[in-house]
Amino acid sequence: MNDFIKIPKRLAVISLIILTIIILLITLLYFSASSDFVQDFLAGQAGDSALPESTKALKEALLPLIVMILFPWALNLLGILYLNRYIIVSAVMFIVAGLLLLFTVVIPVLLITAGTMLIIRHRHYINHEKYKSYYE
Repeated sequence: MNDFIKIPKRLAVISLIILTIIILLITLLYFSASSDFVQDFLAGQAGDSALPESTKALKEALLPLIVMILFPWALNLLGILYLNRYIIVSAVMFIVAGLLLLFTVVIPVLLITAGTMLIIRHRHYINHEKYKSYYE
């Protein structure tokens, strides 16, 4: 039964790595909003008079984005951890995490594909192994 979870597990791990990189980059940008590079960029975009408001607006825009990505990241991680024992629960977690991340492009494709593959393969495995006995 562990043979059919290899590809969905790889897809989920790839999406988890991409999500982790995105979270780290957003967190780095959030905490470095007061650095000289970001301040110079904001001064060029909004002008020197609106610099404190621009920094505050940037931080206010990044904080909800971090929170919106952390919940699907946690669902993805739990789905990977539960994959060996609870296959259908992991598939549902992957699909829900993919639906929560529809504002991205690549990650929902990976997660929804992994969840759908798990459900289809589990159903196929159950249908074909139901009538076999251990004595054959």
